[in-house]
Parts: sequence; structure tokens; C-alpha cells
Amino acid sequence: MTAHLVSAATGTGLLLVLDDLQWADASSLRLLVHLVRVIGTAPIAVVATYRDTETGNRHALRQALGELAREPPVARLRLVGLTEAQVAEQLAAVTGTPVPAEQAAAVSRRSQGNPFFVAELAGALRQPGPPDLAEVLPDGVRDAVRSRLAALGEHARTVVTTAAILGTTVDVTGLAHVTGRDAANVLAALDEAAAAGVLHAERWEFVHDLVRDAARSEASRATRLEVHRRMAEHLLRQPNPEARPAELAHHWLESLPLGDAAQAVVWAERAAGEASGQCAWDEGAELYRRAAEVAEDPARRCELLTARATAQLHAYQMDAARESVGKAAHFARSLADGALLARAVLVMEGMNDLTWSAEERLLCEDALALLPADDSVLRVRLLAQLSVDRLISGYQASETPTGVSDLSQAALAMAERLADRVALRSALHARQLAVSGPDGVHERLELGARFVEYGVADRDDTAEMWGRLWRFDALMQLGDLDGAESLLGPLTTVVERLRLPLARWHLLRCQGAIAFARGRFGEARSYGDRALALARRGAHPGALLPSQGFLALLGTMTGFAEVSETQVLDGWEHVRPLQGMMAMVHWYAGREDEARRAYALAPAIEELPGFLVMSAGSGLIELAEAFEDRPLLDAAYRTLAPYAELFCCGAGVIATAGSVHGPLGVAAAALGRLDEGVRHLRRAIDVNERVGSPPFAAAARYDLASTLARRRRPGDRDEAAALAAQAASAARALGMAPLLGRAEQLAATLAGSAPGPLTRREREIAALVAQGLTNRQIAASAHISERTAENHVQHILTKLGFGNRAQIAAWVARNRT
Repeated sequence: MTAHLVSAATGTGLLLVLDDLQWADASSLRLLVHLVRVIGTAPIAVVATYRDTETGNRHALRQALGELAREPPVARLRLVGLTEAQVAEQLAAVTGTPVPAEQAAAVSRRSQGNPFFVAELAGALRQPGPPDLAEVLPDGVRDAVRSRLAALGEHARTVVTTAAILGTTVDVTGLAHVTGRDAANVLAALDEAAAAGVLHAERWEFVHDLVRDAARSEASRATRLEVHRRMAEHLLRQPNPEARPAELAHHWLESLPLGDAAQAVVWAERAAGEASGQCAWDEGAELYRRAAEVAEDPARRCELLTARATAQLHAYQMDAARESVGKAAHFARSLADGALLARAVLVMEGMNDLTWSAEERLLCEDALALLPADDSVLRVRLLAQLSVDRLISGYQASETPTGVSDLSQAALAMAERLADRVALRSALHARQLAVSGPDGVHERLELGARFVEYGVADRDDTAEMWGRLWRFDALMQLGDLDGAESLLGPLTTVVERLRLPLARWHLLRCQGAIAFARGRFGEARSYGDRALALARRGAHPGALLPSQGFLALLGTMTGFAEVSETQVLDGWEHVRPLQGMMAMVHWYAGREDEARRAYALAPAIEELPGFLVMSAGSGLIELAEAFEDRPLLDAAYRTLAPYAELFCCGAGVIATAGSVHGPLGVAAAALGRLDEGVRHLRRAIDVNERVGSPPFAAAARYDLASTLARRRRPGDRDEAAALAAQAASAARALGMAPLLGRAEQLAATLAGSAPGPLTRREREIAALVAQGLTNRQIAASAHISERTAENHVQHILTKLGFGNRAQIAAWVARNRT
């Protein structure tokens, strides 16, 4: 939206007028705040108006106004009252101490700058605990309004009190019906109220929210309920009441328990549907909540809670959506209604959420047990979702999922028998995850094409989005970065049509993955930060953990001076499958002990799900080399070797680690198979350069340089020095600080200008070498295998640029002094 407005403003400028913000939903107000923050120097003027008498019970509007007031480009024109700064000065004078800016802003909004109201509201700031200024009605204000009302005749007081109950703006016809008076008498009463300063004469509105609240408080609760009931009945008798669902819902709901609960449910549901249809998901969710609370029939409550969960999902309120699904499922289970339970649990279809999958798996199993065994669309969708949940929950519990492929195939076969497009899409979605490993990359590419075709033919933007995402993931794993990048344009178009936060998150993670692979790390950081913010706002672990993982990977490439470790580690400590990533973060941050502890908790490579095996496997190889874990190196090599021509990523890609030849070369070299390692790493350089991934071409050059330095054949040292210098130059240009440090050190060592640094463990082994111990004796002393001791000694020789053990002993002696 912002980009569209900036584009439209180019050349001639643009004036954007937003009227009646008091009716805007929370999402629209957040969009306005975002627009103001990011338009920068674009030639755009935004004029937004709102009724200052209708902000009192509109928290979202008050919050947005407060945020806008803090934006430098915003100028606020007010016809009456003190400015916020002047309110703060008055509050400080009244209370005797400066008040926090947010409290001064809240008082300013509530008082509308009326100095008397400011002084009265200041009393609330002296009370213990945080003041709820939106609900405060000071006694002084109440007394002042009472004195004005007391000056009115009884007839006028009744009309004003009734009007205050009904709302800020007066509907003369409705007010006449509710009070039982004719319109002329009502108008005379309103004139009298205007003369007393209670209403604006020209537009029949209360002069201030506090005035309206005070007038409303004069009525008993029974009176307020009766007024709303009469107004609801009046509106119902008007022509075309279906055009006013929000008003009818408001009055019926406010009339309870005196009013008709069934009518309240009907109109609240209609109003919720209307709001959701206009993408006002927050408002729709709240109306569904109120309808569900009023409904007496458990089945209706289940349906309304399911609708609420759907609205919350679209608003990207994941925790709230899960809670609503859980409540709906409770009613469905109590009724033993499989269809209701199925529709509730399928609200979260396709979310693939680690924290929800175990519970969702049980709900799917229960719903399937309650449904008839015959083929049905609901049964297909449940089977498909169950296959997904078994995979995800198994991954979370570090168990090998069972029956995933069988379930997805059963769902697909049933969908094809039914020839139902909705069922088929659910089945294909499950199938895509079932083949999320490297073996299924070509099938995922075909599934994506099929989904795009369905989406375009049916004008189903969601289906088209998923199809393009699957093709993007598959092309990335195939190493076709150009092909994947070419999909960003069509993907952006469909995401903009959807206008859903989760769709925006998927676009951001794809944009970030391309920027990461190309070495545009500043751009990647921007995408990563925005994706993380979006995931946090939605409280969605299914997006939060990948977003944190992306920033963690970025930190390993650029250094954690650029990426906050706290930002990427938060919440990972209890997720066992993510311990490998935690170990990487600790290792690159220089915390070897913490890295080793996390590494010890990481699942074996054989336990990883297909969509993680390539990316996680490459990271585990790097750690296993550092920690000299030969069994893991061997297992990882055997696991990745069949996929040497693919790239290190999978379904749901957040980043690629380049050609699989890279980690295979590192593993082979660490296992002592130096010739094999050299072959893999030369291939990695060629492939990464050909597809346009300079970061991983540079990393492969460094790894090849290190391997050649260890191999020590004629010409190896000179080539290694040249490769190390090339890797350092590329790392410097790309901003890859960790690689730059390693490459410069290796280049200096090979040039004979600097000693290579040793790890703590290598220094211990060097000291044992200096004592004249053999490899076998070193192994016994250090409690390691003889082969590991041999590798340590070889690493020390390479790093220090030495040719024999005597030189190590001399180096140890020099460094002691």
C-alpha cells in the first residue's frame, strides 16, 4: 500500500484525505501509523479528521493518535483546548511533579484539552496503581454536568440522558421513539440542552465525551438496558434493517439481559461477518466473541467461536485464534459432533505450528473418530492435517514420525475420488510437506505449478500464493536462484491482493532468502527484522522461530555485532531440535562451552525432518569439524552425499547455505579424505559462482585453501595462499566479518607472516607434543582416540605453518616466555 501511494505521488504529488477516523478499525489505524512513519520525503500530504467527541471508548483510535503525535512529520490542528505539552505543564503544576509523557497524552486525549477536565483527571494520577484514564469519570466533572442538567426541565433531562445512553451523536427520530415523544418535543429539548452547553447546537452532539459519560451515569442500569432495547426494536422496524447490522448488534447486545438474546446473537453475527468482509478482522473477532457469550445453544457457540478463530487468524492473532479453537473444540467434543469439531480444528489448517501441532493432532484424531467413515471433504482435510501434525509434533518431540506419507496419500486418493477442489488442495498441501525432503524436490515443484494453476483458474489468491511459495522453495533447493528470484514479482502481487499479515511474512522470508544467498546482507537484515516483528506481533511460533533462525544465520555470516544474540536466541532453550542452531550461535559468538552443551543436546542428523536435513546437516558438519566428532561427520556425509548437486535448504526455506558440495568437502577433509574434500570444494566454488551466490563461493574458497594447506602436495601451499587471499577479499567486500578474520589469518600463516591461532584444546595438545609424547600417548593423556590426536597435531602444524613436531615444541617454549 505504501509503495503504491509513493508511486502515485511521483511527479504531481498526492493529497490523501481520511475522514471519520473514529470509525476505523484497529488494523486500519495501524496502517495509517505505518504510512506516516515510512513515507519519508515523498510528496504526500495526509489529512486525517476525526470527531473529538467520539474517542473516549475507542482505544485503538486513542493509541493511534498518540503514536501519530510522536511522529515528526505530523502537524495537528485543534480548534479548542490545550495542546498536549500544555496539558503536561498543567498536570505538573496540579500534581506538583512531572508526569510521564504517556499519561499526559492520555489525559490530553480524555480531556480534549479542556483545562477544567485536565485538573479533574489529574486526581486519578494521584491514586495508587496505573490509572485507567479511559474509564475515569471524576466527581468534579460529574458534579459540573449535573449542575448543567439540573438547569434543564424534566422533559429535557430525560431526552438528554436517553441520548447519552444511545451514543454521542443524536438520532432525533430514534430518540423520539425511545422516549415516547414526538420529534418536535425532542427538538425543543435538544435546543434547551444546547443552550445549557451540553450539546453542540449545530450538529446535536455532546460537547465532550466526559459530558456524555456523566449524563449517561445519571440513568439506572435498568433504564439503560430498556433504552437500548427500544432503540433496537425501532431500528428493526425501519426499512432495510439488514443495512445496519452494526447498530442493531450494538443496541441488542447493550440491552442484555433485558433484551432479546436471540436477536443479539443474530445481529452480532451479521455485524461480525460484515466487518470481516471489509477486512476489519479485529472488530469481527470481538463481535463473534460477544455473540458466542450470549448464545445458549452449545452448537451455536461452537460455530461462533470457530468464526471468531478465523477472524483472529486473518488478523494474525495466533495465540488468540488457538484459544478460540480450543474453546470451540470443547463444545464440539461435549456434543460428540465430528463435523463441528472438524470445522473448528481446520481453522488452523496449514499453519504448521510447533506449539500447536501436538494438540491439533489429538483434535484431528478425535474428529476423524466421530465422523462417518465414508469419503467426505472434511475427512480428506482432517487426514491431510493429521499427516502434517504427526510430522511436526514428531519433530518437536524428537521422534520419528510414523504414517505421514500413508496419511497424505490416503487423503490425496480420497480427494481425487470426490473430485472436489477444496479437498484436493488440502490433500496436496499435506503431500507437499510429506515430500519436503531433498528426495521430493521435483514433486514439490510440480505440486506448486498445480496449485498456481488452481489459484489462477479459481481466482483463489491463497492457493496461488502457496503454489508460488512451493515453487520458490523447490527452485532454491535445486540451486536455481535466478528462477526463484523471478517468482518474487508474481508473489508480491498476490500477497498484496490478500492483504494478510501471514502472507506478508512469507513474502519477507522469501525476499530475505534471496538477499542472503546473493550476499546483500544489509537488505537481508531489513527483511529479517520486519519478518520477526510481524511474527512477534502475531505471537506465531511457526513464523517466529524461522525468523529468529534467519537472523541467527545472518549473525554467523556477518558477526553478532550486527545481529543481537538475545533477539535470535530468545525462546529456543526448550526446543531440542533447535539446539544445533543454538550451538552455532554460541560458537560464532565465541562461547565454546555453551556451544558444546547445546551441540550435545541436538538431535542426530537421522532424526531431522526432511525439510531441515539439508540446512541443519550443513551446520552440524561445521560444528562436528570444530568439535572433532567423527561419527557425526561420517553420518552427515553419508546423509548428504546423494544430494551433492542440490543446495542446502528445503521446503519452507529461510536461507540457503549454498551448494551441498561445500559441507561435503568440509566433512570429507575433516575425516582425513583430503583428495575427496578438494574435489567437492572445487565443485562448490564453481556451482556457487555459476548461480550467483558470492558468499558461499567465498566460504568454499576458504575451506579449499585450508584443505590444500593440510594436504601439502606440490603447489598446494601456493594455491591455498591465493585462495585464502581471494576469500578474504570477497569477505571484506560482502561484510562477512567472521570469514574475513579466518581467511586473513590463514593467508598470513601461509605467507609466513603470522602464527595461526590455536583453540584451547589445540594448545593443550601442543603442550603434550612439546613434552615429546607420541600420538598414542597424547590420546591416552587427553582421553581421546589416537586418530583424533593425529588430527589435532595435523591441524596445529597447518595453523602454525610448521613441518614437524620439533617446531611445535619450540613454539610452545617461546610462547611460555
